[in-house]
Amino acid sequence: MNDRQPEIAGDVAEAKSVTPYAVKKQRIILMLLAYSTFLGFLEVIFPDTDAPTDFVVGLPLLILGVSWCFTDAAERNFRVGRVTSLLLILFLALGLPIYLLRTRGFGGFKTLALTLCLIGVMLACMVVAAFVTAYAGHAAGLLNPVF
Repeated sequence: MNDRQPEIAGDVAEAKSVTPYAVKKQRIILMLLAYSTFLGFLEVIFPDTDAPTDFVVGLPLLILGVSWCFTDAAERNFRVGRVTSLLLILFLALGLPIYLLRTRGFGGFKTLALTLCLIGVMLACMVVAAFVTAYAGHAAGLLNPVF
């Protein structure tokens, strides 16, 4: 029984070193889903927005996306270069595939497919939140939504 204890202690230490990054990445994904739900609510409350407010409203999505990339890079002990950092910040739609392909090789295509699924779920959350907000506002007599 004494021979088994160091092995268990090593397994626990290894599991603890992996878990924080996975938990951080899951929290970022949950924050992306929660924020997209909030955006669905905002779309009904403030339907006519202009370009400057679109930038401000979209900034948290960019920050969460880039923070996921840097958390993933820390998990993989990968140093994100200056060019990749700039691409992630300025052109996330271009920088993310480049980052994923550099860190995962051909496995990056699987992660890109999962990312597209996440974007689809985020859009679904946004649409459902908008419909629920419009329905509840109309039922309460506070909103007169136009579909």
